[in-house]
Amino acid sequence: MNNKEKGDLLETVIEQLCSGIEGAGVKRNARVAGKKTDTEREIDVLIQGKCGAFNVTIAIESKNYAAPVGVERVESFKAKLEDIGADLGVMVCPTGFTDPAKNRAAFDGIQLFKVYDPQLGNTDLFIPFRYVEPNIHAYSFTIEHRAIGRFEIPSDVSRWRFHLGDRILTAQDLVYHAWNNEMIPQRPGRHVANFNAVTLSDVNDPKLVQYCELAINILVIEKYYLKLFPASFLKNLHTGEQKFHLRLDLYSKEEDMTKNGWKTFPSLEELNKAADIENQPEGIRNLLIRPHYSLETDQQPSQ
Repeated sequence: MNNKEKGDLLETVIEQLCSGIEGAGVKRNARVAGKKTDTEREIDVLIQGKCGAFNVTIAIESKNYAAPVGVERVESFKAKLEDIGADLGVMVCPTGFTDPAKNRAAFDGIQLFKVYDPQLGNTDLFIPFRYVEPNIHAYSFTIEHRAIGRFEIPSDVSRWRFHLGDRILTAQDLVYHAWNNEMIPQRPGRHVANFNAVTLSDVNDPKLVQYCELAINILVIEKYYLKLFPASFLKNLHTGEQKFHLRLDLYSKEEDMTKNGWKTFPSLEELNKAADIENQPEGIRNLLIRPHYSLETDQQPSQ
């Protein structure tokens, strides 16, 4: 990777890490008119937004030097900040800053950060990310008929049609309806979705409409995934605080998850054990996602 590529990557990393600031716009290679010099000044990354009722401008300058940034660079950046009227200045360098540079930055209120990224070659840290997904594993139906007279349903469940409001649902769609409408919790266990009285028909005999009381017994299990993501993060050289950026990739199918580097585990205990790797930053040691999602249903299956 040449110096230009490293510099571009450095600015991209900074932009990505700052893009989560609420209500703020992030612009790379911005040009801002100097108020003292009456000339355009180039800013590597410019963040503009609001803090309460006040407009705020943050200027970030990235230095991709082989050696730590010296005090003269901090002094030059301070002059640029005053020229454009920025509220806050931030300097970032993957090799850090000299002690005189740190002292001058602290005096001038300039924040100093060191950026770490595998592509910059200054970290090999990986972040374990756990993904726990609830799934419908099995289901069965309990049907009761209390009215007088004959009650017949086909043994082939695929022929069942349930009339729910203005919708006609297959057996599977009705299970999805229970899931989407939180009639059962999206957590492991055996759950019951009670529909009480419903209308049931046979797709092969649509004129035969019957009424019954229905409950669906649903077994929910969890699938456990783990993937190690290369860590890209900024470290505040004054406070030691770290801000991480993780480029997550998630897929709807298990085969796509495993094909793209996610490993599966039979239990949460084994997942947690595999995720307990060395040198994890304490603030992100327990990263875990439990999604809450909906399942698609057929709106109007054929009769």
